[in-house]
Amino acid sequence: MEKIEEFLKDMRMEGKSEGTLREYKRRLERVQKLGIDLGNETKSEFLSHFLDTNLAKLSKPSTIRCILSTTHVYFEWLYSKGYISEVPITPADYPKNVKVKRIKRLTDEELKIFKAYIDGLQENARAAFWLMYGSGCRVGEAAHLRPEDITLRGKTVYIDIHEAKWGSDRCIPIIDQTAAEIVWKYRAELEVDNRPLFRVSKRTLQGYATAFAKETGIEFYCHLLRHTFAALLTEKGVPLTTVQYLLGHKSLGMTAHYAQSALVDLSDLTPKIEL
Repeated sequence: MEKIEEFLKDMRMEGKSEGTLREYKRRLERVQKLGIDLGNETKSEFLSHFLDTNLAKLSKPSTIRCILSTTHVYFEWLYSKGYISEVPITPADYPKNVKVKRIKRLTDEELKIFKAYIDGLQENARAAFWLMYGSGCRVGEAAHLRPEDITLRGKTVYIDIHEAKWGSDRCIPIIDQTAAEIVWKYRAELEVDNRPLFRVSKRTLQGYATAFAKETGIEFYCHLLRHTFAALLTEKGVPLTTVQYLLGHKSLGMTAHYAQSALVDLSDLTPKIEL
């Protein structure tokens, strides 16, 4: 554990964001819980212990790749410090042929049902969900916002996201007008203290999402709002690079994955023939 803390300290000095460091720590601790010695195992020992465990059996290949990627960065650091004589894994050892499930956005009818549901929640949770819907921010980002992170510039409401996942800090507008009005009204009437803006945890918001799914039968989870946000903008013709910035993605490929759930009308592109 001491070496992990030293690793995180060095990564912080290299400029890694606090969000990235938290994710590094979480993944490395997850590997340690499998009984794997991160400093003394050979390549064959590490891979057999890691890939033959319940983690490999129960996790998605993409999750395994992420954990192995972090572990590889840690091994590279151990090697540079002289703590190990070889790096046990390389990117070539990551699981191949990862199949990415095509995610469908909430339909227009499902969105009506969802909006009616969140309008029945307490004001703080209601505003948090409208913010996620109107800005595409992550549930964790919404939960960690402070009152001062919501500002009005002209007639546009902006949110300032700090310490975001993978260093995706950004200041973005709330795109949906109804969402902007609801969030700003909540912020303007809020008694400011040292608590987060919405006074609600990420886990609690996810609990509301689970309750909504059970109550309505709609397959729903908080992250689906990011996919829906990206898809709706794509349907309006917003450039993918703009959507990428709003979502805080490092790669355009990831944004394309989120935008693929857009309901595309090809009728104007297809030829018409006379029979």
